[in-house]
Amino acid sequence: DVCSSDLIPFIQSFATLTASLLLLGGIAWAQPTESPEVAGINLTTLRNTGYRIDWMTQSTSTKLRMPTITNRSMYVLDGEDYLSRYDLKSGKWLWSTPIGNQVFILHSITEFPEIGQLYVLSDGATYVVEIATGNYPSQANAEASTSHASKQHMPLEWVASTGALRDGGYLVYGSSKGDTIWFNPSIGFTVHRYRIGSTIHSRPTLVQGIRDPDGLMRRVIVTASKDGRVVAVDANQINRLWSLTLLGAVETPVTFATDNRLVANEAIPRTSVFIAGSDQYLRAVDLHTGRPRWKVLTTAPLADTPLIHEQSLYQRIPSVGLACFDAFPVNISGKQKWVAEDVTGIIITTTTSGRLVSWDQENRLLQIIEPKMGSVVSSLSIPTAKSLISDNDTNGSLYIITDDEMLIRLAPRQ
Repeated sequence: DVCSSDLIPFIQSFATLTASLLLLGGIAWAQPTESPEVAGINLTTLRNTGYRIDWMTQSTSTKLRMPTITNRSMYVLDGEDYLSRYDLKSGKWLWSTPIGNQVFILHSITEFPEIGQLYVLSDGATYVVEIATGNYPSQANAEASTSHASKQHMPLEWVASTGALRDGGYLVYGSSKGDTIWFNPSIGFTVHRYRIGSTIHSRPTLVQGIRDPDGLMRRVIVTASKDGRVVAVDANQINRLWSLTLLGAVETPVTFATDNRLVANEAIPRTSVFIAGSDQYLRAVDLHTGRPRWKVLTTAPLADTPLIHEQSLYQRIPSVGLACFDAFPVNISGKQKWVAEDVTGIIITTTTSGRLVSWDQENRLLQIIEPKMGSVVSSLSIPTAKSLISDNDTNGSLYIITDDEMLIRLAPRQ
């Protein structure tokens, strides 16, 4: 017979051994009252937001910045101006390559998948690498090029002060001298230039809308300058369509939307350009004429691009909260639907159920919002997230870069 007290040391030793084996196997037991966390993300709270962790990848680089999402890839730059590519579906690292000279500021990353090339725009040059490998273009391609410079490094005649958007075969950006520039990377030259005003701080926007009952589309590049000038240039003819002079600078790109509900006496749907200004005004103007549709005076300078979703416009007003407006009201004075004072972030996408997703970078807080009244449905603190972006304005996945250089994709739950 064995006394029960004799079994106590044996039981304690067995428990210690079991716990050690579980830890070595990557399993850690939490107290019943605790919720599991991964990279600072509470998994129980994450589930309540309607998202799940799809993949995580640890980078060996430091000071990751400027995440850029394309159809198949995620690109990031590091503190040494190395560009890395990751597979968007799996998070797998594909390649890294040096870009720039650590002197020029790098502004944007743009894919041209039909020719298999990637362009990185800096202050003074455009750099090019092959999408598949990250290598500089092959010698055969360089010899076939008609460029005045090597295909891997093309100096800019007009210094870039914004990121670039893609318009066909061109990179379109704003210059430090106040011009909208059309740069053709296949030849390494500026092919068009249009004067806007003083220095341009916000990226130009390509706006499209139906221009006649036959369905022909109008394509317009809208650019704003530091001195309050907003100019719309026809993207095909490169001539001015309209211009506005505001009371202050526009520090964020404009956006646009089309109201497919035909209004009486109008033959085509209305397309409006929405402008958030540092003069505290939120404006909507007609794409084709620049005439005001409506405007609202807010209580603070506006520094974020509004998001349009299902006939509503969402705009963050500093020190106030998130405001919702009718995007296509009848009244020229605009129509405010609600203000949510407890929402301090900007709307970046929507959930599969049509709720709004807000991200507050300063407080590192994700909020899910009911669009009818602006009430907060759930919140998720992500204290380790130094940046968070979405790949789509509607039902988008979320991509996080953490303080310790981990890349995380949060995908919507089905």
